Amino acid sequence: MMIDPITAFSAVSAASGAISSAIKAGKDLHSLSGPIKKYAAAEAALNFGAQRKKNSIFSKMTGAEQAGIDEFFRKQEVENLRSELRTIFMLHGKRGQWEALQAEIARQRQMQKDALEHQAKQRERLLAIITVLGLLVFGGGGIFYWVAWMKDWL
Repeated sequence: MMIDPITAFSAVSAASGAISSAIKAGKDLHSLSGPIKKYAAAEAALNFGAQRKKNSIFSKMTGAEQAGIDEFFRKQEVENLRSELRTIFMLHGKRGQWEALQAEIARQRQMQKDALEHQAKQRERLLAIITVLGLLVFGGGGIFYWVAWMKDWL
């Protein structure tokens, strides 16, 4: 399910806070699978949404300056959160935990991105089918009424 950028950013912030708190408390990464998945899924949603928006015809036509500015600041804030997490891991974490976290986040982010791409393709196929069916129904109906009108006219 694709989520809006504000919700995704909030999820990244919340998950980052949960991971930070747990590492400060001395917990191991294995106990953090929930927040790590949420962090990665939200980050993937942000990246996927930004990429689709950047490639959309609407944003190319309108320029979408404000959306671009907002996206830039959200990306900066995510980078700041990642930097804070790294610092916390360096101070409170065990050796190699940061690298393990980054590998797990990358794996989860890729899985989420693949799922979002699959959903987007399914949505595009459904829209194409509905469009074709609509054209056939309305086009066929239009031709039928045109032929009936022509019969009456002649």
